[in-house]
Amino acid sequence: MFHLMDGVFKINFVNEKFKENNKEWVLLVCIGASSGVGRLGFGKIGDLIPGLGKVYMQVASFMALGLMSMMIPQCSVFEALVVVCVFLGLCDGCFLTMMAPIAFELVGPMQASQAIGYLLGLMSLPMTAGPPIAGARFLYFIL
Repeated sequence: MFHLMDGVFKINFVNEKFKENNKEWVLLVCIGASSGVGRLGFGKIGDLIPGLGKVYMQVASFMALGLMSMMIPQCSVFEALVVVCVFLGLCDGCFLTMMAPIAFELVGPMQASQAIGYLLGLMSLPMTAGPPIAGARFLYFIL
């Protein structure tokens, strides 16, 4: 779910807010590593949860993903931004891992691939438009 444009905006945010720090690559590594850990961990947890518990788990991770995204501008020290990015990666891992099992349970094995395709198609709209809109809002409020 982590989008290239989202990473570009995070790097620009670090360059703007933390001028003395040139470790913006740490954020991308933290998001990637924690997303991998989240996919493995939440995949195992999802196997243990029967029924609609996976849906609630995905909704909770999606809400936490939004809250963590809102916390990025509030970070006044670089270490806090690293912690937020670790949580972003964990939520991303949970959200993506639960997508296929939920689709499989809701529509069955025959239509699961089509349901996943629809989900990814619907996700592409906000994933493509979201980061440029966030960047434009950032520039609007800064200037």
